[in-house]
Amino acid sequence: MFSSVSVVVIALAFVAIFTHRYLQNKPPAGFQHAPGPKGAFLIGNTLQLSDKPHRDFIRWAREYGEVYKVQIGWNNWFMLNSPEAVKDIMDRQSALTSSRNPMPVASDTLSGGMRFLFMPYGPEWRRLRGATHKLLTPKMSDTFQPSQDFEAKRLLMDFMDDNKDGSGFYMHVRRYTVSVIMTSTYGRRVPEWVSFELPSVFLFAHRFIGV
Repeated sequence: MFSSVSVVVIALAFVAIFTHRYLQNKPPAGFQHAPGPKGAFLIGNTLQLSDKPHRDFIRWAREYGEVYKVQIGWNNWFMLNSPEAVKDIMDRQSALTSSRNPMPVASDTLSGGMRFLFMPYGPEWRRLRGATHKLLTPKMSDTFQPSQDFEAKRLLMDFMDDNKDGSGFYMHVRRYTVSVIMTSTYGRRVPEWVSFELPSVFLFAHRFIGV
């Protein structure tokens, strides 16, 4: 049986966790008063979603307008239901909306805080974005076209040479996509499915996403 001290400690821990999550998930100024369906304590609108949630979002959009808020679990989600709302919030208010939610496992534990995809908006993100932008300009992208054309032709040949039962289709597409990325990024092709890089790439991806 728990002692009274244990009960108090558990209660305080729960309050601390809830307060931290609430403050972390608190909408920025200008978004706090967005309309939306009323939800339950802690879990918000989670149990109000049907097995076809897109229909629920459409129904709420008709009721609450171009911008509304729902709470799914701990997190607040803001639904934008018109091109004008998207431009106004994602473009004109990008200082508030261009960042990402904290991802302590994916970003910090698995990526050491250095994976551009999971970084929150800040100086390091801006530095990497600048470097990435230089590599993805139209002029720079044109330099990748010959290798991409070659890989596309190779993919078509793979389809023609291995089309007995369709079992190789998926593997050929995977080889093609990874080879395009590897050539553009590291200057190194992935010529065959059995190449060392390919199974390693997908093994890492499976471990990373947990499937």
